[in-house]
Amino acid sequence: MQDQAKELVTKFLKSDNRWFSLIRDIVFALLIVALVMSIVYAYSGSVTPLVAVESGSMEPHINIGDVVLIKRPTEVVTYKEGKTTNYQSFGNYGDVIVYRPNGDANMTPIIHRAMYWVNAGDTLPNKQKVEHAGYITKGDNNLEIDQPSLFSGMPRLEPVKPEWIIGVAKLRAPGLGYFRLALPTVVDPLLLGSNIKSEYAASTAPHLLLPLTVASSFFSLE
Repeated sequence: MQDQAKELVTKFLKSDNRWFSLIRDIVFALLIVALVMSIVYAYSGSVTPLVAVESGSMEPHINIGDVVLIKRPTEVVTYKEGKTTNYQSFGNYGDVIVYRPNGDANMTPIIHRAMYWVNAGDTLPNKQKVEHAGYITKGDNNLEIDQPSLFSGMPRLEPVKPEWIIGVAKLRAPGLGYFRLALPTVVDPLLLGSNIKSEYAASTAPHLLLPLTVASSFFSLE
């Protein structure tokens, strides 16, 4: 029995049959993708380590169609802090974060730069006092901070609590997110993902597309 199994494996690995070769190539490709995905998940520590960027609010440092690798935050360096310590990411001071607006899991996440921290009772530039502590955020390509802006009829955005942060942006793969963004909304449930269109947001890449996205990303990261 063992000899027969060994013979079948040897035939599979060395056969010139085109179908065997095709299956062999697919198996090897899946193993490589699985290895890369394992590394990505281990590094990220996030359930959704990749996001596809939908808007130009972070241009010119992060563009529409980019895929961004995020990491679960242990700490967030704000623009204000980064300017003091000369810490930069994505072409400017401070960290770029992906967060859920007002902590709402049903809303599309936003990818913007953390500008500074406010405490409850602090006053924003528009003279409004904040009700709770959190990060003030802003798109690099936007003139105004997010809080307490109104986006497409949404509730006013509140300062970002640490628990609302999905991850800190670490790397980007230019243009790889166009495939994700081009998918018709009707097929999204089948892909276990969401693609809620907005003017400011990032869509988490659906899990069934991760093998393709991850495999491509690691060959074109800058």
